[in-house]
Parts: sequence; structure tokens; C-alpha cells
Amino acid sequence: MPKQDEQMQRKVEHLFLAEKYYSDESFAGFEQVRLLHDALPESETPEVDLRTDFLGNPIALPFYFNAITGGSNQSQKFNSELATLAAELDIPVSSGSMGVYFRLPQTTKSFTVLREKNPKGLVIANLSGKANAKQAQQAVDLINADALQIHLNVIQELAMPEGDREFYWADNIKDIVHNLNVPVIVKEVGFGMSQKNLQQLKDLGVKNIDISGFGGTDFAEIESARNHDLDLTYLDQLSLSTVESLIEAQAFKSELNIFASGGIRTALDIVKALRMGASAVGISGLALHHLQKYSLEETKIFFETTALQVKIIMAAIGAKTIQDIKKAPIVYDTDLINYAKQRKIDLTS
Repeated sequence: MPKQDEQMQRKVEHLFLAEKYYSDESFAGFEQVRLLHDALPESETPEVDLRTDFLGNPIALPFYFNAITGGSNQSQKFNSELATLAAELDIPVSSGSMGVYFRLPQTTKSFTVLREKNPKGLVIANLSGKANAKQAQQAVDLINADALQIHLNVIQELAMPEGDREFYWADNIKDIVHNLNVPVIVKEVGFGMSQKNLQQLKDLGVKNIDISGFGGTDFAEIESARNHDLDLTYLDQLSLSTVESLIEAQAFKSELNIFASGGIRTALDIVKALRMGASAVGISGLALHHLQKYSLEETKIFFETTALQVKIIMAAIGAKTIQDIKKAPIVYDTDLINYAKQRKIDLTS
């Protein structure tokens, strides 16, 4: 099989395996976090405002479609639907990794469809940490992107039979952050980030970080399924859950713009992530699953219902705005308290 066909086939396999291993159950850790209702909120549900800010732009809902796919005919279909949904819901949408575009220009349409179907909305380009500043600008220009995600995927690459084995990315990230003409978000791909990583990125000039913790799509599992020589599924035991990653980010809430993703399954997950410091919440596997299993219209109804549920939860905890969520009482279970203690993190703020 020619190399270019192998690269396209990998994208197809990722979509198939992501659905094969999809679970309605989340392992992100949100069941270890409680929010307390307000029995005397002195408000009314119609007052609840779901609008928030995303990189300086107003969006209608506090969640967005995070990086999923690109690089194949199947990817083009899903990106078309994701962009259509994002436009109708007035939320951002990100492309999957665009590195394949530089190797296989014939995959262009699978990415440009995001802007074609969402001409006025917020569209985010996506490249790996090994990309240089020139490639970053080309990716942004290709889809007229409003921002760029740089994804960090060490564990995925190590589990991938044809993956990279060298991870010198810091200089690339610094160069891109200081030279790109749009905001930059650095994100994990589902294995979380530590305080050390957050500090390193901050020192490089990064201002926007998606902690993308373990709990949803497991790329160690997906790549191990493609790796016929080694079973590397155990690598996910080195990861941090989404909740643990949000705990790691506590000290940076006033210094960094934190996004949360990884295993988001419910409206309550979204509200808990916002309470723990996220400015918005990224959704990937949940969106892809619904598009593969149901129709576009049914998927739209699902996310409209999710938005309504977020509004109801906010009313229950006495929050009229997304910022008000930050004031809601929160209780962590003993395992998380122990985790924070060992990591020397203050959970009282």
C-alpha cells in the first residue's frame, strides 16, 4: 500500500476505533465532585444567560466542538456536519490535526469544509507540537481560522506503530505563539496536564491551555488496536483525569485561560468543569458518536437539550451567568482531597 494511502487509512481507522471503543460512561472523574443547590436563589430560569467569552469573542453556549478529524472522505463528511451544527448553535469548532494536509494536499477539502459550512463562526485550526511557525500560518490561512490549537500527544505517538519518537516541541510552540497572527491554544489529546506542564507552557508565552484530561477517547487504546506488535493500553495509567488536570490548574486560574475537555458526557459535567476553572468546555467523542449513530438533526436536538440542561443546573445552583458558576459551593471526595494534598494544591479557593 502506498504511503499516502496508509496515512488516509489511519484517519479512517481512528474514526472507526473511536466509535468502537466509545462509552456512555465517562472516566473523567466528575462523579468525585459535587455541586450544592441553592434553596433560595432569588432568581428565575429565563434570567439565566449561557453566553460567554471565547478568546475575546462572544459565543452562545459555554461549550464547543473540539478537535476530532480530518484527512479522509469520511472526515470531510463529519467536519461538514460539525461545522453546520457549530454555526447553528453559535459555538466554536476545531479541525482535527492538519499535519496530513502538508503531506497530502488532496485532503484539503476535508478541512476547508469547516469554513465553508460555518462562514461567520469561530473556526480553529489544529497542528501538532512538531509544526513550525510557517506551517502554523499556512494551516490558519487554509481555513481562515480564528485561532490555532497545538496538540500535545506524546502517549498517542508512543502507542502508534508509526508514531514519532522525538519530542522537542518547546521552541516550536514559543515561535508560533510569538509570531502567529491569531490566538494559540495548546492542548493535550486526552491524557491531561500537570502543574509542571502548565508552568512550562506559561513560560513559553502560552496564554490559552486546554488541559484535555483522561476520561473519554483513549488514544492509547486506539493506537494499541492498530499496533500488532505491542499492547500499550497500559500507558493510559500514566495519565491525569480531566478532574485531576483541573485541580492541577487551580494555581493558574488567574494567569491562564483554561479550557477543559476529555470525557465530557453530560450537562452536569460541563457545569462542574466551569466551576473548577474552565472558561469553556470542549466536546469531541460525544459529538462524533452522535453523528455516527444518529442523524444531523437528532444530534442538533441532543446538544440543544444539553444547553437547556446546563441552564436548568445553573438555575438550581443560583447562577445567572457563567461567571456566577464560579461562586457555587463545591465538595470534593476524599480521593481528590488526598490527590490535591499529595500534589500540594490548595482546593479551598
